[in-house]
Amino acid sequence: MGFKAFIKSKQFIFSIIAAIVVVGILIFGSLQFLNIYTRHGKEIQVPDLKKMKAEKAMELVSENNFEIIIIDTVDFDPKYPPLTISDQDPKANAAVKEGRKIYVKINAPGYSSVRLPNLDGRTLRHSIAILESLGLVKGEVKYEPDFAKDVVLRIEQDGRILRAGDKVLRNSKIDFVLGDGMLGYKPEPDSLGEMYEDVAPAIDSIF
Repeated sequence: MGFKAFIKSKQFIFSIIAAIVVVGILIFGSLQFLNIYTRHGKEIQVPDLKKMKAEKAMELVSENNFEIIIIDTVDFDPKYPPLTISDQDPKANAAVKEGRKIYVKINAPGYSSVRLPNLDGRTLRHSIAILESLGLVKGEVKYEPDFAKDVVLRIEQDGRILRAGDKVLRNSKIDFVLGDGMLGYKPEPDSLGEMYEDVAPAIDSIF
């Protein structure tokens, strides 16, 4: 049988139809398998885990086969209790598949400490900027006699003098003792008063 005759035969046509059917069945079966494997359309909302201890959060999500992964312990945030979850990914109420991993960050047990830099002789504005970058807070400001004005003479906390290198807790207040710029200052004489003092004896002699 020649090639032209073969492609016109019923056997060839049936073979083509059978191949199409088989390919269609394979495609349909693959799509169904993917839908089942990925649980298409069966999504679950992620619960809000913030302010929970990690152990309690793990119990809560276990029924949906979620897995909690702790990725970091972050600086203490007073909005969250110590050693509780302060951030999560995916976020609360996100729709995800069952068995999804949830990555969380844990709030530190308290404020960490920082070392104080040397602020002696710096201006108040510059010193405040340095302390705020370290997570510290400006406290009270007092003045003492000095040649320079608004220059740091020393820093204190609760009446204790602090030195460069001392450790203090973040978010704590630091008090400043500044120079008032008045040391060595001599006010200009009151010319009107001096004039009165010069004229007063003459006036008194008239009377």
